[in-house]
Amino acid sequence: MPAKPPPSEMALLRYKIISAYLVLEPPRGQRTAALQTLAAKTWTLPDGRQTEFAAETIRVWVRQFRLGGLDALEDAPRARPGVQVLDDDQKDLVCQLKRDVPSRSLDRIIDIAEEMELVPAGLLKRSTVHRVLAAHGLSERRAGPSSTEDLDRFEAAFPNELWQSDMLKGPWLPDPQRGGKMRQAWLHAFIDDHSRLLLAGRWAFHSDLPTLELVFREALRRHGLPRKVYYDNGGPYRSKHMHQIIAVLSNQKPIYTPPRRPEGHGKIEAFNRLCRAAFVDEVAASPITTLDQLNLAFAAWRDLKYNRRTHTETGQAPWDRWRAGAQHIEHVGERFLVEAFLFRGSRTTDKSGVLSLFGTKYQVGPELARKKVEVRYDPERMETIEVWHGDTFQERVKPLEVHPQRRPVQKKPVEPKPSSPSPRVDFLGHLVAMHEPVELEDVVEVALREREQLDEAVYDVLRTRISPETFDDHEVREFLGRYGPLEPGAVQDVVDLAVEMGGSDQHIHTFLRAIRAAIGGGA
Repeated sequence: MPAKPPPSEMALLRYKIISAYLVLEPPRGQRTAALQTLAAKTWTLPDGRQTEFAAETIRVWVRQFRLGGLDALEDAPRARPGVQVLDDDQKDLVCQLKRDVPSRSLDRIIDIAEEMELVPAGLLKRSTVHRVLAAHGLSERRAGPSSTEDLDRFEAAFPNELWQSDMLKGPWLPDPQRGGKMRQAWLHAFIDDHSRLLLAGRWAFHSDLPTLELVFREALRRHGLPRKVYYDNGGPYRSKHMHQIIAVLSNQKPIYTPPRRPEGHGKIEAFNRLCRAAFVDEVAASPITTLDQLNLAFAAWRDLKYNRRTHTETGQAPWDRWRAGAQHIEHVGERFLVEAFLFRGSRTTDKSGVLSLFGTKYQVGPELARKKVEVRYDPERMETIEVWHGDTFQERVKPLEVHPQRRPVQKKPVEPKPSSPSPRVDFLGHLVAMHEPVELEDVVEVALREREQLDEAVYDVLRTRISPETFDDHEVREFLGRYGPLEPGAVQDVVDLAVEMGGSDQHIHTFLRAIRAAIGGGA
């Protein structure tokens, strides 16, 4: 057994100071005076300096000695510098996650490390991660965009009352049309104002009208009809065709952001900021090189992260808040969508009957050569377009294929540039592997059935406890439609109390007011 080290000079000095007090053991009424006498003396520290100690400090030393002896008068061991809860590999992992994507926040680093099971759940704390990053010079925060405008708060009352849309600049990817060149991708996205649900989004190399329409159509297919749409001032949003689509779908006009005041587009702007930090920056830490890969990863991030993440303003995940208002959702048929989105444009064919549409050439019959025709097409199905002359349908044509008459010149392959070391953690790849596309129509139907079951249960509670003479089926149904869903057990408690106090034959409004006052408008 190792020998116990001798007491330190500081512990011996403290014992010397309190020894007289311990020997005298002053009775009550004299203890404070004895401590003040000791506090008035000057004592020499081990390093030779002269000092005095407060009476309360000496009282603490007395109590410590009586509880733990001379060992209790030793200085507490100093904490070792640095983070001790993590080993070197875990510290290196935290730093690597930050280096891979410098915009990753503390919470996102913890979320990625735990979700990919790189560290045990609960091991990483925000303060721990911050200290590790600070120790390695990685804790600097980028300044984000801000606004000095004092904006009024606004929120739509229910899902699909108002949608917002905007475009976002994204990552640079290899251009499939030009070897060795890079091209920037653009995101068109739609969110629901009430729930903040990301309804649909798609990355493309074009920020044009056909791309916007594809995303809008996807949002409509997945989530039903909006009452209103709130757009940016970009050209595609202000096009006549977009006005036509909105008018056909909702008999409304689009609402646009006031000029030079994008903050009015607040919710979609907030989404764009989050998307840049949580998705676009993550692309740098992934092997994504094509639009298809980018859109696959974006769909996984949308369904597994953004729409499932608790929103700080609403206190609910966007997906849960949207489902809670499923009774407001009006689905739209595919045939109606095709008619609403049918795009029309005028083209003049050349002497060979060839016309160009968005860079793609189509050839019509010789009888339409050098004539002005109307083309009608679905932006999502450009492999076939309809050609009309006047008000008469002429034919459906496919993209023109020109076969070369001689052997094409072989181009030298482009030598790939040496790539930088790949990041350690591909979080987007992890999300894609975990992602299973959600069948939204089935989910909405389940939500509606759940709502109907709750409403019927509450209806039965009221019908069985309220006198038939005063029970009003219409009033109860209207009340549930306006304030539901309600929790049947809570309603039963309120109704039972009301019956006990005033009887079951009170006016129906008395019971409904009591329910509204006691449990509010939702389960």
